[in-house]
Amino acid sequence: MTYQASYTARFRKRFISYRSQHSRIQEVVTQVIANPYAGSEKLGKKGKLNLKGCRSARVGMNFRIIFVICEECRREPECYYCFCEGLPDQAVIFLTVGPHEKAYAMK
Repeated sequence: MTYQASYTARFRKRFISYRSQHSRIQEVVTQVIANPYAGSEKLGKKGKLNLKGCRSARVGMNFRIIFVICEECRREPECYYCFCEGLPDQAVIFLTVGPHEKAYAMK
């Protein structure tokens, strides 16, 4: 089953800034849309930041994509990043992309 993709302004801005990673990021985005549960890690609290309901996919050793799957984050009452209103359960919202420390800090 293919999921519907949605991108936040933060993700788009970060994607543009990492030109050297475009092909690899696009490859991982395509994999996530095909099956967002395969090869992704469910997140929780990371330091002071609550990422419950979010998932992470590796782009490289130190590069991550942070996203939510609407069917999953709707079941997580503490999901701060659930922007799924008006989207189907089979939607994936890409929140940010970048080096590990920046991606998990949602910067």
